Amino acid sequence: MSLNRFFHPRSVAIVGVSDNPKKVGHLVARNMIDQGYSKELYFVHPSGKTILGKKTFPDIKSIGKSIDLVVLAVPAAIAVSYLDTVHEVGCSNVVMFAAGFGETNTKEGDILEKDLFDKARNYNLSLLGPNCIGCINTATQFNATFFNTIPPKGNISIVSQSGALGSAMLDYFAAKTHLGLSHFVSLGNKSVIDESDVLSYLLTDTATTVIGLYLEDVCRGSEFQTTLQAVCKRKPVVILKAGRTNEGSKAAMSHTGSMVGDDEVFSSAIRQAGAVRAESFAEFQMILALYSLGAVPTNRNMLVLSNAGGMGVLLTDEIVKQKLNLVTVSESTTEKLKKEFEDTKKITIHNPIDLLGDASAFDYQKAIELTMKEKDIGGVIVLLTPQANTEIMDTAYVLQKIYHLFQFKPLYPIFMGKKSVSEAHTYFEKHGIASFRYFAALPQVLSKMIEAQEMIKQKSDETINAEFSIQIASHAPDIETVLIEQASQAFLNQYDALKLLEWSGILIAKTYHATSVDDLRTVVSQEGFPLVAKIASDKITHKTEVKGVITGITVMEELQNAFDTLELLGGKRSGCYVQKEYSGHELIVGAKKDTTFDTVVMIGIGGVYAELLKETIQFVYPFMYQQFLAVLKNSKLNSFTKEFRGQSPIDTKKLYDVAMRVGTLFHRYPQIAEIDINPLITSGHVMIAVDARVICRK
Repeated sequence: MSLNRFFHPRSVAIVGVSDNPKKVGHLVARNMIDQGYSKELYFVHPSGKTILGKKTFPDIKSIGKSIDLVVLAVPAAIAVSYLDTVHEVGCSNVVMFAAGFGETNTKEGDILEKDLFDKARNYNLSLLGPNCIGCINTATQFNATFFNTIPPKGNISIVSQSGALGSAMLDYFAAKTHLGLSHFVSLGNKSVIDESDVLSYLLTDTATTVIGLYLEDVCRGSEFQTTLQAVCKRKPVVILKAGRTNEGSKAAMSHTGSMVGDDEVFSSAIRQAGAVRAESFAEFQMILALYSLGAVPTNRNMLVLSNAGGMGVLLTDEIVKQKLNLVTVSESTTEKLKKEFEDTKKITIHNPIDLLGDASAFDYQKAIELTMKEKDIGGVIVLLTPQANTEIMDTAYVLQKIYHLFQFKPLYPIFMGKKSVSEAHTYFEKHGIASFRYFAALPQVLSKMIEAQEMIKQKSDETINAEFSIQIASHAPDIETVLIEQASQAFLNQYDALKLLEWSGILIAKTYHATSVDDLRTVVSQEGFPLVAKIASDKITHKTEVKGVITGITVMEELQNAFDTLELLGGKRSGCYVQKEYSGHELIVGAKKDTTFDTVVMIGIGGVYAELLKETIQFVYPFMYQQFLAVLKNSKLNSFTKEFRGQSPIDTKKLYDVAMRVGTLFHRYPQIAEIDINPLITSGHVMIAVDARVICRK
């Protein structure tokens, strides 16, 4: 769907124009005039009278000229019926404000929205709404909204599913002298035009350099992620999404289902695409401002200069917490700083660099100019607190000059306080510099921006998915036979579940189904000790909850006792499963189907505490190895990549391999509802699945 003509119309007809200044039709018409829209503009009103100095037409047919866009400022039922007329005059672009559709959660509303959708599809209409507040393109002075406040022209485009939030954002921009708007799009019910369509358009819009997106849900998840990834390679996208909790969701049968919520999947999808997710409305505004002003960190290495030792320490804590680095100043720069200040004061030349409480504007200037030349620094944070001798405005003047002199390296002024520093913040805003009153939020925001850059830099490997598919395809008859035979079961037994993994190319623990003492002796002769015995039951999914796993078996007598105990639990003549016992890190790897993004792969801490700890990372399948590493590095699971108390670090390449094979198996066979390996035992280069659960789709 091309939206170029939609946002650059050569002629616009507003249906429902009113001379009542409180009516939507009047407000939209007034905005189009006041904004300076210079193309053909037609007003439609049944009376044909003059409104706002312009002649009106009784309907769009009577205009008698080509119309690129029709704005419907009329009630819902009338708006839907008017689509027939829109089609008759050859127009294919529509903005529909009316509410009263699916958002009402009524039968009547649903019927009306279906009628709207059917007509829009049959007529091939690009329709924005319904239940929206319109759109703006400041480059062409096109403003089809009923906002009272019009923001200045700029480089930020806002796409919002909420009209109220969009209104708040526009009001925010209107109050700022250093930020401006390129486009505003209110999605409303997204009956036709959705977020993916608008992102595709903004991808090539030269006036837009950063996009802010507010969502409550996502249409066409796979297409959204693909489009988002393409956009993020060209310009940053910041996303604020509502609905982070999973209250009311059904309990899932597998570990993967209970450990990965819809919101976590959304976060994973946009992270892989290279977008930044804002945690709050305030953070949303902050990140958009930083991108808009070009204050983008180049790497994780931060340098801090401060006139307050205590505040510098607190800021350091936040920087480290957000996995940023306090870069060490080079010896040559250290010597230059010492020489520069040796006759005046003894400053602390570490990082943070403490310029002491009496730091002058000149002190800041000397220190910043010297350290800015450090090649490994990704950003410089300048912390100032108003003390008795602090030259607040002079320091602001200095920073403004340095900011524009060293544009290749971002500068972040944090002038703390309120009354004493207000003038400085106004000055910064006037000169297009993002400044801050507090430091708590900045490190987190910078870390998110850097993570997005790291994701975007990853190169695609087109052959990676084929490799995993070939292995599974070679065992397709075996896999399909098991799934057909077990179709009536809620889940596969352990033996069959592990066989599916083995056919997918995953190393599994050899599993023996012992039904007699002779079978036990065979296991011992083949595997030796120590051994693990597990309940053999098609009705029990969580074995440990019924004490169905007995570990540390080192002699035959213990094995026989375990056999008797487990057979009693599992039922007469059920026997038990026996495996060699493996030691190492216990992980969980699973896959489930997400209603929006399809196949999702999860990796986390495994074993009996998997669901309690819920320490996981998620990926929308397929995903690249470098993406996997970037996410792993910023998670608590990264500790497993280092040696600890004799435990070998995990092999990240093999873990990725297992995760992709699980994802490929799940994605290929829709008969599988959920799957997880728990635990996956890892020790150095050895990675082996010792237990698995495969839930079948009914």
